[in-house]
Order: sequence, then C-alpha cells, then structure tokens
Amino acid sequence: MGSTNDNVLWTKHRMYLPGMRDKAIHRCKDCKFFVIIRGRQENRFGCVANIKAFYNLEKRVPREIDIHEIIKRVGLEGLEYSLKFLDPEAQSCGKFLAK
Repeated sequence: MGSTNDNVLWTKHRMYLPGMRDKAIHRCKDCKFFVIIRGRQENRFGCVANIKAFYNLEKRVPREIDIHEIIKRVGLEGLEYSLKFLDPEAQSCGKFLAK
C-alpha cells in the first residue's frame, strides 16, 4: 500500500483550520511589527513583536527604530531574537497585525 503522500485525493482535499488561512496568506513585510532596525553601520529588517510596549500598542510602532532603543527595552538577547526574523517574504507568525 502507498503512503498518504502518494494519494492524489488526499493532497487535494486539505482542510485549513479557521485561523490558519489568514496566517498562510500574510507575509512579514505586511506586518506592523516588521520594521527597519538602524545600527551604526547598517540597517536590517526585524520584528519588534517581542517588545512588550510595541506588542501591547502602548507605544506607536515606528517604521524605523534605533538599535539602542531595542537594547534598552529587551537587551541583547531580545535584539538577536528581533533580527532573527529578517525575511520580508516569510510566512507571518501568530502575532501578525496588518499595517
């Protein structure tokens, strides 16, 4: 017997959970938390959803943020986490919020 990967009917009739379709069609570049992080010598994209003040919308999420602001709020580990998500075409996470 073949596996379910070989079954054409199985692969064409997939079900999406209610929230999964929205997650699958959104990209990081369309998210409010995906911003430019300015450093001394270079600028990179990153996600600031891990910063509590921005995620709770206590502070306005800027288009560009200085690296020192991130370090002040979440430290170097938080900065590394923010810079880990640098692909604008990546599939969005559960914290997605449209711009």
